[in-house]
Amino acid sequence: MTTQSSLRRDPQTIQAWLVGSGVSSLAAAVHLIREGNVPGPNIHIFDLRPDSGGEMTSFGDPERGYFLPFECHPHFHGECTENLLSLVPSARSSYWSLMDDIREFATAERTPPKEVALTRAMRLGKMRPEAVEVYTKNMHVGLKHRMELIVLALERERALGKKSIQEVFDQSFFRTGFWMLWSTTFAFQPWHSAVEFQRYLCKYLEYIQTINNVKRAYQTKYNLFESVVLPMTTYLKSEGVDFRFQVEVTDIELYPESDPTTVSEIKMIQDGDECLVTLDPEDICLVDLGYSRSGAVFGTNDSAPPYLSSDWQDLLITEWKLWQKLSKSMKFGNPENYLSRAVQSGVETFTTTLRGTEFMSLYEKVTRDPPGTGAMLSLTDSNWSLTISIPRQPLFSTQPEEVSVICGYALSPASEGNFVKKPMFQCSGEEIFSEVLSHLEFPVRSILPHSITIPCGLPLGTAPLLTRTEKDRPHVVPPDTTNIACLGQFAEVPEDTTLSMEYSVRTAQMAVYQLLGLQLTPPKVKRNVLYEVFNLLV
Repeated sequence: MTTQSSLRRDPQTIQAWLVGSGVSSLAAAVHLIREGNVPGPNIHIFDLRPDSGGEMTSFGDPERGYFLPFECHPHFHGECTENLLSLVPSARSSYWSLMDDIREFATAERTPPKEVALTRAMRLGKMRPEAVEVYTKNMHVGLKHRMELIVLALERERALGKKSIQEVFDQSFFRTGFWMLWSTTFAFQPWHSAVEFQRYLCKYLEYIQTINNVKRAYQTKYNLFESVVLPMTTYLKSEGVDFRFQVEVTDIELYPESDPTTVSEIKMIQDGDECLVTLDPEDICLVDLGYSRSGAVFGTNDSAPPYLSSDWQDLLITEWKLWQKLSKSMKFGNPENYLSRAVQSGVETFTTTLRGTEFMSLYEKVTRDPPGTGAMLSLTDSNWSLTISIPRQPLFSTQPEEVSVICGYALSPASEGNFVKKPMFQCSGEEIFSEVLSHLEFPVRSILPHSITIPCGLPLGTAPLLTRTEKDRPHVVPPDTTNIACLGQFAEVPEDTTLSMEYSVRTAQMAVYQLLGLQLTPPKVKRNVLYEVFNLLV
């Protein structure tokens, strides 16, 4: 039987066809060139959008306001991403890498952040907002819940199956400080997957009291779109990679019907015309299956996002159509498990552009943390379940010195606000930021007129965390296939945690190494179970 591991591919003649231009596809292209020795002109990247970046695309200006996806803060974790950026040449010197630039910036060009962020959460107080103490020894988790966490951490994924977190814990668990910290850090809801919760538990439990400290992460000069995505795109273009934007890939033909199957044709629509690409058996096809930012709708400072408009479903289906067609074969997973549950996966984010220093000064005074020290600040009394982030400034290369950019998200945007008496998804940007200021007890009248807030509704924002069976996600290289791989947040990486740049990069590395038969493997997924299990027992 011929499979992807037994085919010998000549890197000089292979043609690589990549669907999507998000981080996973860009990473795959870098690894194909630098480790697979595939010439740049032999790599072709198609995308429905007008430019590269996928769900990490940022935009805006100081006059109309900036928009920053929540995953694009100027810091990141992960060995896979570190290895990737070590392969991208620096724009300054051929002897340096992009990762070298990041390290130099962190040590030489900026004031390092404080070692520890003092405030992780705040609540409304009688006289002023009060810090919530979440980093206690047991994080307000009683013996019963500690034992349940241990049992969950040691359970087999197959035994958990499609259980939700609320099927593993009773309602009292969701009132603990541990759950508040965990859910706001990783965007978990009680109805999300117990398997996904277990993976995060095993990977991050050891670091939960320090993961909010930005100093422990790699820090970039600007947001990750400008500091990582754009330099990768520039490098790939310099290598002659064939980018084709505003192209819709409508179908991928595989033959024969029996296993093993091989991609033989890619069908697409370009400039209104139907086109066909024919693949040789040694060519490869890498597909970014779907985006959690699909169907995103934006509001303005004066208007709410058209959250329930008729067109977002059409756009969402267009971006997922290819995976839906591939899923006729069970080896490619089940997109309907995620696509049909927007009520359970929807979140709303916002980005606020501020002129003047009043907000930042008050924030530092109240939290005792300079901007850029902590990754997040949760407002525990918020009916919208608000979490905000005050990163180090500037976040954008075009950002003037007197302008600051902050962002946040809400896990319960359908609830009525504490101060603005309507659901968040019905609120304008100004109303959303007014709610934030009221929770912090900052002067609304003096700060709000100097702010521009752009809200963004995400119907599939937490879709990768939804309950699922082991067959709902395809393997990166599906079984009994010879030349196709699945990339991104909806491909299955055993033991790893989704909804991160690191996860996307790992899928790219797995795909390239396996399809080219390279004697390389991505860094092992770190799991820290026993150490924390014994600590929980104390």
